[in-house]
Amino acid sequence: MGITWVEVCLISAHGLQHSTSLWKRQWFAVGWIDLDSKYCTKVVDSGSGNPEWRTKFAIPVEDSAPNLLDLALNVEVYSTDPIFFTEKLHGSATVFLREFLVKQVKNSEVSNPKQQGVGSYQLRKKKSSKPRGFIDILICISNEKKEPNPHSGI
Repeated sequence: MGITWVEVCLISAHGLQHSTSLWKRQWFAVGWIDLDSKYCTKVVDSGSGNPEWRTKFAIPVEDSAPNLLDLALNVEVYSTDPIFFTEKLHGSATVFLREFLVKQVKNSEVSNPKQQGVGSYQLRKKKSSKPRGFIDILICISNEKKEPNPHSGI
């Protein structure tokens, strides 16, 4: 029984709604695997619909967990009104981690300690199939925790 680390970097979003008001729209994202441990990016002022966060977090997962292959990363992107400070859910995405976890198990047997991938995932409004832009995410699965490097490219 060991620990597998799921490291996530919420890089950026693109194709979000442009602001039609005089004030720049502010954006932030929230990501989680476990509802009890949510991670939030910084709030970014972006006149365009392309905010960039580069927020990293790591989540430990027990290898022997019965639902290991059913784990999913959930991400929600919010806009904030700069005057009234109200938050509005813009869209959400769910990234199933099965493919990353299966590859990690296979690669750990061959002494390849890390499985990673970058993807652009479509954001959708809840109860709607209408696309609302994309979020770029780096996912890294490893057997040891890597300390986030603030000077790295991502």
